[in-house]
Amino acid sequence: MDTPLYHSLANRASELVSAGDRLAAIEILETLVRSELPAFDRAIMCMNIAIVHGQMGDRDKALETYNHAVDLERETESYFIAQSRAAYYAEIGLYDESLRSYDDLLRHPHLKPGDHDVFQQNIATLKGLRKAP
Repeated sequence: MDTPLYHSLANRASELVSAGDRLAAIEILETLVRSELPAFDRAIMCMNIAIVHGQMGDRDKALETYNHAVDLERETESYFIAQSRAAYYAEIGLYDESLRSYDDLLRHPHLKPGDHDVFQQNIATLKGLRKAP
């Protein structure tokens, strides 16, 4: 897929989400995930699908799609999507899963030094939330 078409489709999906036509946006994003784009681009499109499912209130589908996006991301050196999934776990109250995700991120082979401290702080916050009544 050429770059202008990729950008055009991604922009169209964004416009559809803004207009409230999330299912049509998901169809476009799924086409991009199945394309021959680089792994990171496909992973980002897959994460966008997860976000849309979350906006639609379909938590299970969002988590399933986040997992697929993280699998695609593993083909790269990035951990942006894994970090986003960890935050989503916390957002929906799945603190143990979020803790495990951040703990896994601390062992990522390409972890940046500043991110280590952020993840440690997130872990401390999550441990506090788990203990809260």
